[in-house]
Amino acid sequence: MGDSSDDALFIWLEQAPLAELIDVARRGRDEGHGRHISYSRKVFIPLTHLCRDVCHYCTFAQRPRAGRSAYLSPDEVLAIARAGAAAGCTEALFTLGDKPEARYRAARDALEALGHKTTIDYLQAMCALVLRETGLLPHANPGIMSRSEMAGLRIVSASQGLMLESLSARLCEPGGVHFGAR
Repeated sequence: MGDSSDDALFIWLEQAPLAELIDVARRGRDEGHGRHISYSRKVFIPLTHLCRDVCHYCTFAQRPRAGRSAYLSPDEVLAIARAGAAAGCTEALFTLGDKPEARYRAARDALEALGHKTTIDYLQAMCALVLRETGLLPHANPGIMSRSEMAGLRIVSASQGLMLESLSARLCEPGGVHFGAR
């Protein structure tokens, strides 16, 4: 976590009454901060729908299924990226679950068949492929990473993300949306 002011902000956001949060958002909008809409033209590339975690709100993660590949192939990744580039996209957002190989044999077997040991290694290779072949800027939200994984991905991606609500201990308690996740 960052400095103590960051910690105080996270605590306030977690504990503030809803009416107070809505009022702060409304004031920001009224002061001109919320009157502009920005977007980036990006294509979504669902590298895998497998995830080691069980977040109770998630509709993206799925279990392995017979007859369904655990990961997109390099050709499938490129086909999606090229279609996005042809439609005017400038970025490729890789969507995937957090280290599915830690939970599923199907993920480990698929990665081995693709010539990779981990999902992050495969993601890094696919980001490099998309960048080289299409010029789209890769963005990745692969979940929890080590410093060396972040450093490797930094070479081939414009940004890396992690869901910040994962830092809330309250949401990881039994009954919380992140119970069962790291």
